[in-house]
Amino acid sequence: MRPYTLSLICIIYIGIASLDAQNLNELEGKIDQIFSDWKIDGPGGVIGVVKNGSLIFEKSFGLASLEFQVPNTNGTLFNIASVSKQITAFSLVLLEQEGKIDLDDDIRKYLPEVPAFDSTITIRHLLTHTSGLRNFQNLLSMAGWREGDAMTNDDLLRFISRQKELNYPVGAEYLYCNTGFVLATFIVERVTGMDFKDWTKKNIFEPLEMYQSGFREDMTAVHQNTATSYDSREAGFIQPLKYWTYMGNGNVYTTISELSRWIGNLESGIIGGKNAIETLTTRGILNNGDTLNYALGIGVDNYHGHRRWYHSGSVGGYRSALYYFPDDHIGVVAVSNFSTANPGTKVGELADYLLDIETETDANEVGYQHPTNVVESSMANFERYVGSYYVQGAVVDAYLREGNRYMIARGVTPELLVLPASDSIYFVPVAGISVFFKQGGDKIKILQGDQLLDGYRILKDSGHLTQFEGTYYSPELDTEYIISVDGSRLMGYQQRHGSFELFPVSGNEIKGEQFYFADIKVERWSNGEVKGLRVSNGRVRNLWFRKME
Repeated sequence: MRPYTLSLICIIYIGIASLDAQNLNELEGKIDQIFSDWKIDGPGGVIGVVKNGSLIFEKSFGLASLEFQVPNTNGTLFNIASVSKQITAFSLVLLEQEGKIDLDDDIRKYLPEVPAFDSTITIRHLLTHTSGLRNFQNLLSMAGWREGDAMTNDDLLRFISRQKELNYPVGAEYLYCNTGFVLATFIVERVTGMDFKDWTKKNIFEPLEMYQSGFREDMTAVHQNTATSYDSREAGFIQPLKYWTYMGNGNVYTTISELSRWIGNLESGIIGGKNAIETLTTRGILNNGDTLNYALGIGVDNYHGHRRWYHSGSVGGYRSALYYFPDDHIGVVAVSNFSTANPGTKVGELADYLLDIETETDANEVGYQHPTNVVESSMANFERYVGSYYVQGAVVDAYLREGNRYMIARGVTPELLVLPASDSIYFVPVAGISVFFKQGGDKIKILQGDQLLDGYRILKDSGHLTQFEGTYYSPELDTEYIISVDGSRLMGYQQRHGSFELFPVSGNEIKGEQFYFADIKVERWSNGEVKGLRVSNGRVRNLWFRKME
């Protein structure tokens, strides 16, 4: 028997005693039930339970390497992605304790290449996602970077130095932004004179005896005992390209055993003391006085009556989730190496079990309910809805054929027979889908299960489309998009991304087939001609593209 196997058995039995003598078989049975889709012959992960700052239970599932059939163990290293943010934030907390920075310092004190905006961006704004800066992954995608292209911290800094505008006024909103945490690494480096990964190794990981753990930025380097990440596909698994050569917002590799020591630090303040932990977990406040459910790189909220500190992470095929309940002195953490692992939900279920929380399925809060009764409605009523709709990245067609009403999401669903619940509401009972036509069919809402999707009718007049033709240039990104008409279709083109379809949904609003050019607002000169485009893609808002002469 290998040493780690004996160690695991000991840990399990110790854990049961410290968890009020819960039955080992019952606990392990519950874990097996929750993690039943983490198969023994596929990628999996490791889960751990921490009590009073110590790891008291852990269990491994599946394979770290499908190619070589190497199992995951308590010594396997995983990328914990955004769970790393709290460690980056803690670096700045420690530097403030040493008097080397103030969390409310202007970031330009350390990063003069970042443009001066109307309001001061502080370090605290970076760490609470309230800076207004644009998220670098979304920004680079819009600039033509593709999935799999390696991105570095230096790449990010160059792009941020070109920014002309923010997503929103500093401190006015919370919008998740990885950019701030990458910028934080530069602040650490410039204040300490050390490489960020070396400084955190010396000042955080080694004092916590996390000797295998640390930030990585060179994805070509060979590391032992590291799980391979896999993307789930219908036909099996693939390995995503290792593009994550940045750090600060993520890229800590650690084991379940060593990650539990970080939870131990949250418990007792081994490094920095209780004051450092209090600073780390103090929730951010917006300009209007609203308090966030987010502190410095870590979520803070009330979970069914229990105070919770938490975060999840996702990069490549790695997934992670960490919940810590400071008043209960219990932590639950899961790390995995496949993209459909869903550790956040599973950690929540295990936490519910350990804390004896009884949860009920939340009622549908979207304001729409699935109809159940078919009514008489003429085909003429549905005929006014016939057409194509843009619904959150998909094109949905509504049409009549042989006296029946049909809808289909191109490339997503088969042809679906829809039944009338009223003159403007239709449903597909077998698929759990309901469609609500609004404004005479100019807009629709689709209720799929409990998820409500917004949709817009696509304008088909090719004469209307020609006004958008031209070349559009972004000075912030130093990139251009070409828009042209191809028959009845409006098409976009970017040199690295290639061609994609655009869908006008009003005179001044266009939706994009691809996420990087998704939501477009048209700005016009006083004579009505197109002046330029404001393009958004989630964590980038209203980035300006001017129409070239």
